[in-house]
Amino acid sequence: MANEDLQNPPVALAPPPWKCKCEAYWLIFYASGPLLEDQYAPLEATSPAWTDPQKSGHFRGGLGMIQVVRYLETPVGASKVIYRISNVMNAWADTNWGGGRRRIYVSQKETCYNGRKNWNIPKHLARFSFTHPPTTGSAPSQALKVEVFPPEKADSKPFFTANLKPFRWFPAVPFSTKACPWLGLNVHLVQPPLPASGKAGEEVSCGTDHWMKLLPYMATNKARVMWVDVKGAKRGEESDAESQALLDGKGNEGWFPDMQPWQIGLWLEDATLIFEKPQILNLT
Repeated sequence: MANEDLQNPPVALAPPPWKCKCEAYWLIFYASGPLLEDQYAPLEATSPAWTDPQKSGHFRGGLGMIQVVRYLETPVGASKVIYRISNVMNAWADTNWGGGRRRIYVSQKETCYNGRKNWNIPKHLARFSFTHPPTTGSAPSQALKVEVFPPEKADSKPFFTANLKPFRWFPAVPFSTKACPWLGLNVHLVQPPLPASGKAGEEVSCGTDHWMKLLPYMATNKARVMWVDVKGAKRGEESDAESQALLDGKGNEGWFPDMQPWQIGLWLEDATLIFEKPQILNLT
């Protein structure tokens, strides 16, 4: 059972639906299995609903995404998000429902708590750094560096780094996730119930009781192709000695799956992202 106290939530409640404004970057990869190391955060890794194939389904591979989203407007304020979607092509056998958000970090407590409570999205806190603000003019910046760090300010090593360069010699075009089924992509999210953290100071890591299914919707009139170069905790821009320390287990690996997306992704400016009320699934 979820152990949260709804009479005294740690932050303000913001029930769905949510209509958000954002700039997003889609980093696409193909995973053939088995599941990547560090697929789940330590809290979710304790839950059979997330890790037991008999409960969560057997992973069989498929297209997936890392998405970095800079929320400019949400019901709980601006925030930054990075998450890994396990698949967009029914990579979990035994179901035809779609994928799931398996590991996700956000920059503020309000979206962490509400994302867990509203949609079973396993959010945890992290710090974000961007070399440029979101696009405000007719063209994006020539290049953007994204870094994501553990939440403690004393930890200065990013566990995820991406260098993104939008194509500027082609015009931006409209894009909507409504087109995904025509491309053979299932963008439904099916999320297992979440365990709750019992640690002091982690009250926003609430638990839930039911499986949930939802279909987020994103649309923009300004979608661009971009070049992608990703460095995980084991492939950062370090000296030889620092790189060896990371490989020896002394760095920030363990925070996010270490993977290499395709070199081409999508840069989505001035986008609208909608999260409706989820469907409750009667699963055990």
